[in-house]
Amino acid sequence: VSISQVKIMPYEEIGLHRDAYPQIVVALQGGVITRLESDGSKVDVNFPTGQAVSRDVDPIDQLHKSVNNSPNPVELIIIQL
Repeated sequence: VSISQVKIMPYEEIGLHRDAYPQIVVALQGGVITRLESDGSKVDVNFPTGQAVSRDVDPIDQLHKSVNNSPNPVELIIIQL
C-alpha cells in the first residue's frame, strides 16, 4: 500500500503515465480531472470533495495525461493497493 497527497493546480497537466495499481482516491478539495488518453480521446473523472472514488489499473499499453482544466486546485489523497 502506498499513500500520497497531490495538489493539482489550476490548468496544471501531469505528464504521460499509467495507473499501474488499483487506487482509492479521496478528494480533500474536489473537482474534475480530464484524462487525455494516448489514443486522442478525453475522459472527465469527477472527484467529489470528501468522497472515495475507486480507480482500476490501466492496461499496460494505455497511457494518459491528467489535466485540471478548472480555475481551482484539486487536492487528492491517493491510496494505491
